Amino acid sequence: MRLFRGLLAATKKTNVTESDVKRFPLILYKQILRLHYGLPAPVREMGDQYVRDEFRRHIKAEPAQAMVFLHEWTHYYSDLSKQLHGKGLRGNLGKDMQNEQFDHFSEEQLHQLLELKEEAEKTRNSKIVF
Repeated sequence: MRLFRGLLAATKKTNVTESDVKRFPLILYKQILRLHYGLPAPVREMGDQYVRDEFRRHIKAEPAQAMVFLHEWTHYYSDLSKQLHGKGLRGNLGKDMQNEQFDHFSEEQLHQLLELKEEAEKTRNSKIVF
């Protein structure tokens, strides 16, 4: 938990150093993958692949963009850790998006979100037992 507080504090700093931008994504990446162990296997596989792809896409992002990326993934980590308990789910997985959130997405992000939704529906249709 101390690591999470450090990550959250780093995303709120106004004078972020270059070493912060380089170090924290790897730490957060590992923490997210570790947290995914509490998910059902098919969901974990899909989530792990998505996290890997996203972090690879943002390796060479500008520092300002990297901090937004890190901030959003830190919130993902926080939200998911509240939904998981030990090695299993506590209640429902995920949360609904508000319509206003879609207004801030680029066309590419909307397309990516649609692909993620389709992949999640395939996983759901494979009759996962939670």
